[in-house]
Amino acid sequence: MRCSMRPGLLLLTAGLALLLASGCARGDAASGESSGLRQHGLGGDFALTDQDGKRFTLARLRGKVVLLYFGYTLCPEACPMMMAKLVRVYQILGARAKDVEVVFVTIDPRRDTPSTLKGYLAFFRVPAIGLTGTREQIDEVVHRYGAKYQISDSKSAAGPLVDHSTDLYVVDPGGALHDTLAHESPPDRIAAAVAKLL
Repeated sequence: MRCSMRPGLLLLTAGLALLLASGCARGDAASGESSGLRQHGLGGDFALTDQDGKRFTLARLRGKVVLLYFGYTLCPEACPMMMAKLVRVYQILGARAKDVEVVFVTIDPRRDTPSTLKGYLAFFRVPAIGLTGTREQIDEVVHRYGAKYQISDSKSAAGPLVDHSTDLYVVDPGGALHDTLAHESPPDRIAAAVAKLL
């Protein structure tokens, strides 16, 4: 999915995404969902810097289901849509959501400082950890999970163009990559996949 950086649209897009996730996001496997996909050899622990500027390791979240997403704060569509879906997932899970953690790894560390990530994630009513690091550190994590991205100069005031994979990675309480869900997966399908691991 290609996302051009247009900061002026961020709040509007986030608002629309929250409305969609609260009642309009429906679908089934035919919509492109890749639930059940297992990719041998992918996943694993990693270390990056969190939104408070502290070192974070995925191993800290052992015992919880982790919903891992690769994106960036200036993404005009895919990222706020996914975050809004995850708000709805937490609502569906209710009390069980205490054992679920969202981890948002930026693919744009030049712009996404820890404080930028913290401010962005505060828009969404879901506990989430924002992570950044050096380009090399992030690339290692992206490769480890089989994600992809490409940043290219758009030669316009809108800023760079960013192509990035939009899958959601489900990590089980033992820290292993359990599932990969397509961006089109509706909140109830995501919640069902998570519930099986709780």
